[in-house]
Amino acid sequence: MRGWKIAEVAGIGIYVHWTFLVLPVLVASSALSSGSGFTAAADAVVFVLAIFGCVVLHELGHALAARCFGINTRSIVLLPIGGVANLDRMPERPRDELAVALAGPAVNIAIAGVLGWILASAGIVTFGGSPEGLVYSFLVRLFWANIVLAIFNMLPAFPMDGGRVLRALLAMGMPYVSATSIAAVVGQVMAVLLALAGIAMGQWMMVVVALFVFVAGRSEAQAVRTRAMMRSWSVGDAMQRHFHLIPAGMTLEQAARAVLFTDQNDFPVIEGNRLVGMLSKQQSLQLLAQGRGHLRVDEVMRCNVPAIDQSTPLTDSLDRMQTGNYSSLPVTHGGRLVGIISAAALRDWLAAWASRQPLAQGQT
Repeated sequence: MRGWKIAEVAGIGIYVHWTFLVLPVLVASSALSSGSGFTAAADAVVFVLAIFGCVVLHELGHALAARCFGINTRSIVLLPIGGVANLDRMPERPRDELAVALAGPAVNIAIAGVLGWILASAGIVTFGGSPEGLVYSFLVRLFWANIVLAIFNMLPAFPMDGGRVLRALLAMGMPYVSATSIAAVVGQVMAVLLALAGIAMGQWMMVVVALFVFVAGRSEAQAVRTRAMMRSWSVGDAMQRHFHLIPAGMTLEQAARAVLFTDQNDFPVIEGNRLVGMLSKQQSLQLLAQGRGHLRVDEVMRCNVPAIDQSTPLTDSLDRMQTGNYSSLPVTHGGRLVGIISAAALRDWLAAWASRQPLAQGQT
């Protein structure tokens, strides 16, 4: 769920989801239909875009704080309800999560501080009165918008920033999964209250945000419980033991006749007895469709794919696949290739396990 890339900051792609485009249209049409005129409508649209500029800075605050703890951010996506920083993973040490969660609202407070200093230097008060001039009026509204953003994000509605702060504080004195469960329940209560407040005030966007918080918080709590369970499993429990190999010297046409049309999605590539890479079925079929079947496997394979030992905890394999954007990893034992583990097979394996046994609540 990305959309159109509009910028890149510190190596992090910033995207606008197509649904975001509805927001300025609604803002402009609302202003025009109320008889405010074109100037007021343009001001309203620019103001909304300025707020989302602050939202981008807010999400960059999270992303750069996470980077300090070795966690990369794949992208930042703007939606009508706000921004989402897609981190490779969430920090599990409470102090780290606390720092990452607070970084976003801290950015909004910093923006408000800069705007307040600018306005104070110009003799403009932010409380009471109506500042003269369109620019000063705009800056005062943006000042207060950042204050509201900081306060709103600090509501204990998991997985919003305040909910993550609550989870981090709870996790300092109890198991991480238990802290997540409590934060998720508090977040769901907050989501219901937000929805009721939105309905009472006719603010339907607040209702949408509340629905997102309710669903996302429940989903993440379940993911945390599943991850806790996965720590007791090893890669060998979920790996695919029967698989096809491809020699590095084969052409794609030869590989297609041999193994490409099996149900395997990624193939370990060997040179002699040595693992040298992984070949993607999807990429291979695309190249074949382009008439490039004469290419050798070792020309198109992905090199330097890290092998993972079968005794490694299953959570580590998931982290490596997400961080390196690998769809599959080769599995070894004693230096010998014994299997492969793929993200798709892992999802199926977890789904099959979940259908047999409900997730244990509160397990660490």
